[in-house]
Amino acid sequence: MNNQQSWRKYAVTDANGTSRVRLSERKFHYSANIAAASSKERKGGAGTRRRQLRACAYSLLTIGIGILTPDFGARLRADTLSFQPHVDYATDSGPKDVQVGDMNRDGKLDLVTANQVANTVSVLLGKGNGKFQGHVDYPAGTSPRSAAVADVNRDSKADVVTSNFEANTVTVLLGLGDGTFKPHSDYPTGGGPASIAVGDVNRDGKPDLVSANTNTGTPEATLSVLLGRGNGTFRTAVDYPTGCCPSSVAIADVNRDGAPDLVNANQAGNTVSVLLGRGDGTFKPHVDYPTGSFALAMTVGDVNRDGRPDLITANLNGSSVSVLIGNGDGSFRLPVDYDTAGLPDAVQIGDVNRDGKPDLVTANVNNLSVLLGRVNGTFRPRVDYATVGNPSTAVQISDVNRDGKPDLVTANFNGPSVSVFLNDGQ
Repeated sequence: MNNQQSWRKYAVTDANGTSRVRLSERKFHYSANIAAASSKERKGGAGTRRRQLRACAYSLLTIGIGILTPDFGARLRADTLSFQPHVDYATDSGPKDVQVGDMNRDGKLDLVTANQVANTVSVLLGKGNGKFQGHVDYPAGTSPRSAAVADVNRDSKADVVTSNFEANTVTVLLGLGDGTFKPHSDYPTGGGPASIAVGDVNRDGKPDLVSANTNTGTPEATLSVLLGRGNGTFRTAVDYPTGCCPSSVAIADVNRDGAPDLVNANQAGNTVSVLLGRGDGTFKPHVDYPTGSFALAMTVGDVNRDGRPDLITANLNGSSVSVLIGNGDGSFRLPVDYDTAGLPDAVQIGDVNRDGKPDLVTANVNNLSVLLGRVNGTFRPRVDYATVGNPSTAVQISDVNRDGKPDLVTANFNGPSVSVFLNDGQ
């Protein structure tokens, strides 16, 4: 490659428009030019040497200019993020959560909501162009607050699992592969399951369930682990103490040892709890890390792209998100908080402007907040987008119209509806 192509390849732009080149890359260019100068000096004498040294100095100046010159292409991609006006679709009463999956195996993404008031799940089959059919409802347990889409019986058909806050159960609806479901089966959990996660916590190839139980009547709330049998049924729950009032749970290998771990947000404790897995479906005692006020929701992702999982919480009372950078050993740094619009109820991570940097999206009481990511795991000030219904209680990032651009979907509790924001960016 020529010299111009080379330094442009190594230019990195942060969100402030400042380009940087690592020292090792500058040394590469310098050494390459000095080597060329030395080689040609032996062949062409002192005059050639002077010309080559001047070329070397120019190359270093060019790299220096690159350090100060914005990568306008990346900046323009970030600045042209926009969404079409949201389109709303009715659901059953009180949608508390929304998930995205291909429920009827037609290659088009569908929507599933957990409806806390109606005690149902709503399925809205997708048309593939970002539009959806009318909702079809299926009974669930009492007060379903969270949903997950997964193939829990390993028949290659998408199933739905809900956590039922008032029933103290999880509901499993096995999919028939055409977007419909068998009658639901329920399994007991700890008190007040507010969130559900699906993963293989004991590494036997069979999906397991984990619920975050808010109301146990004890000083410490619990997580319930229900090991799967692989046929869509589950063993009796085993409970693990965690921080006060867990409202959201995720399964991730936060210490990178190959054994799945549990992480949950504690709304009353203003903390996240980390329970490191032993790989056999059991877990070590929880370790807590501080967050912003009333950490109601959380997600896991690598926001600074260092290969170590990080934690992000949505803090309802703080009107903020907390970012806890992971150390890679299951421990986390002190949180850095970023403002959102009022009362964030949910948070997701994804590259919504397609610049290769993870971004954050929160569902708030009256709107969505989008915080575009910088190269080092920090975030720009939020941009808000109006929603319908009060409040928006969940958000997902997914390409529902298959155009290669991440779209946003919210659940609107009082709508009752879901809103679809198609990505209109360049």
